[in-house]
Order: sequence, then C-alpha cells, then structure tokens
Amino acid sequence: MDTLQEEENQIQVRFVTQQKEYAVTDSAILVPTKLRRYGLSEIINHLLGFEKPVPFDFMIDNQFLRTSLEEYLQTKELSTENILTIEYVESMLPPTSLSTFQHDDWISAVKGYNKSLFLTGSYDNHVRIFNTSGECLQTLLGHIAPIKSVAWVSVTGKSKNYRNEHAICLSASQDRSIRSWQVSLTDGQYTPLYDCKGHKESVECISVNSSCTEFASVSLDSSILLWTTIQPEANEEIEKKSKRRKLNKDILAPIATMRGHVGPISSVMFDKNDSNKMYSGGWDHSIRVWDVETRTNIDTKVCFSSYICDKTVLGIACSDNLIASGHSDKLVRIWDPRTEDSAMVKLTLSSHKNWVSCVSWSPKSQFMLASGSYDGTVKIWDIRSRTPLYTIQNSNSQEKNSLMKKLFCIDWDFDMILSGGEDNQLHLYGTKTLDIQS
Repeated sequence: MDTLQEEENQIQVRFVTQQKEYAVTDSAILVPTKLRRYGLSEIINHLLGFEKPVPFDFMIDNQFLRTSLEEYLQTKELSTENILTIEYVESMLPPTSLSTFQHDDWISAVKGYNKSLFLTGSYDNHVRIFNTSGECLQTLLGHIAPIKSVAWVSVTGKSKNYRNEHAICLSASQDRSIRSWQVSLTDGQYTPLYDCKGHKESVECISVNSSCTEFASVSLDSSILLWTTIQPEANEEIEKKSKRRKLNKDILAPIATMRGHVGPISSVMFDKNDSNKMYSGGWDHSIRVWDVETRTNIDTKVCFSSYICDKTVLGIACSDNLIASGHSDKLVRIWDPRTEDSAMVKLTLSSHKNWVSCVSWSPKSQFMLASGSYDGTVKIWDIRSRTPLYTIQNSNSQEKNSLMKKLFCIDWDFDMILSGGEDNQLHLYGTKTLDIQS
C-alpha cells in the first residue's frame, strides 16, 4: 500500500536547458510530485555533481513554476502518467544599486543614452544631463513650469566618455511647450533650437520615432500632435559665438493633429520597429493604435468594462510584440496589439500597493519589464510569472515612519534601470545579473 502511494506521488520528468554548462541527461527520471523549485534545484545540482550548489528556476510550457509539481498537475488537470518537460535556468541575482544623483526638486522624467548619459526633467523647470560619474554636464534653462517628459534625438561624436560630443534633445513641460536643445557636452554651451507650440494644456509625454525624423506629443488637452525634428531653415547655421542661451528661438508648428481620446492623454510611444505605428494611453481608459501616415486611429484597446480595466492609463511601453500599461488601479497589464479583440488583456500583473505611474521593457529580453509606482517601489517582472522577480525599495521608504515617496518615471537603459520621483534623486540600478534568463 505504501509503495503504491509512493508511486502515485511521483512523475517522470525530462530536464532541458539552453545553458550548455548546466546540461544534464535528457532521459526521463522519476521525481516526487511534492517537489518545488528548491527540491528540483537539488536534483539538478546532484546530477551535475556540484559541491557548491547553484540555484535554478524552472519553467513548464514557458511559464515559471511557482508551486509544487503536484499543484501544477492539478491546475492543468494533468495525470502523473504524463512525462513533463521542465526547462531550467540559473536563478538571477537581484539588481544592484549603483548610484544616486541629487536634484533640487521632484524628478518627473528620465531617459538614458547608451548607458552613459542620463537626461532628466524636474519640477524645478530644469533639464539636466548627467554622466555615469554623477557629474551634471549641463543644466538647460528656459521652461517656466515643471518638466513632464524628455527624449534624445541624437548624440554625435566618438569620445568614449562623451566629453567631445554634441547632443540634440527634447523636453516637454506643463508650460504647454516642447523645446529642442542643441547641447555641447564639453564647454558649457547650449542652444535652444526651437519651441514647439500647439498644445493648450500641459504636455504630458513625447516620443521620437526610430528614424529620429519625427516625434509625437500628447497633452491634457486630449490631442496628439506630430512634429518634425528637422530644424527650421533659419536655424540651420548655429552661431558658434552663441551665448549660453539663444533668446530669439524659432516657433515650430505641428505637422499633424490626431484626435480620438476623450479627455487627457498621459502617454505616447512609437512602435520600436515601425515608425508608421504609434500607441497612446489616456484617462478614458483606452490604449489606441495609430497609423502615422494616414493620421488615423486604427485600433483601440478598450478598458471600459469594470472587470477588465476600469481605470486610467498612466503609462505605456512597447516591446517588439507587446504593450505594457500602468494603471491607477495598481495593476500592470500586458496587451497584444495584434489581436482583434479590443478588450483582450493578455496578462495582468498585481503587486503594487498604489498607482502604477510608469513602465519600461528590458532592451535585452522580450519577457522582462520594470514598473514604477506611487508606492515608492520599482518591480522587476518576467511575464512568464505573475509574481515580480524583485522589488526595489527606495531607501527613504525603508525608514520607519517615513512618508512614501512616489515614483514618477522609469527607463530601462541596456543593463541599467533609471528611476526618479519625489525623493529628488535619480536612482541607477545595475541589471547585468538579469540577463541570464533573457
């Protein structure tokens, strides 16, 4: 009787891995169904003959195993007569804190460039450029209200430490304008190239297309405006003797206006691979897909049903095939823009304790993204699991009785995650240890 019970609680599994240094026999072996990740990891280490154990994570049908094998079988209604193929990968170490760069006020926007330059926007109305040493290479003055979004257009030059380069960047503000800047990263010179005027309310987000020829802006006025990055003819020759600020800036008008959202728009992003496709998210609980050439709203992911997503879209981010969105109901949602069902959410991720204000996909993995929240945390997700891999807590939020410091912006730049918010600090976290499972 005991033998029969023991057999009933075992199942044949076949272990596979893409990490050749950890490969074991692909023959099926019998293991207890009560095993979880730790027990399976012990088996792999035993088969490898390692004296110092290496922790592993396990996937079945491209989903991380977060229960026992027995619970998995019950959930999937599978019999122990099946042979399970289990893929394993080395477990990842948590992100490491690299640096913090102090600002004078809340940080509302951040964009990295090639993990060497960091562009920030702040509630003190200033735009700043930092290098990895924490040196503020440039502070750009001109806006008369808090910055809401920043973007790189180009960086020219070949100096490894970016000390001989010129950059062109954009900043959007609550003063209803977008400004283009040409910046020298060596001699303290910068030139406001032109101002983009057209929005009637705060400009909440900007996004540059992959060819860096156009950019889009969205506003609380419910409009999407399209602009060219090409300077007006009057500005083609930049005065080399220019002072620190150029007072007679050109005013640029939008080349197109797109409407469809009902109410304020919070976020916009061009498709990574198709400059003719763009996505936007707004307070009307919708994510919209746009054809840039025809200026038309070609698809809408609806969030009206209360059981799906009856909450404001606060931020969006695009991977090669998926859209991630952060919402005021504390959830991250993953959408597939290729599906015809406008209300079909591919995946819902729940862990934050307050509004999810920003999201950013890993540039190295189709499965991984980061989310920032008003709860003061950054969470690292692998969409093959519904629970976060890691939670990064702001240092200020760890102090007893300290007020929660909201996060407003996040950017995953190569192997760094950048975040900023109410604590007035730009945080840099290293993510090289997260590349293993990509």
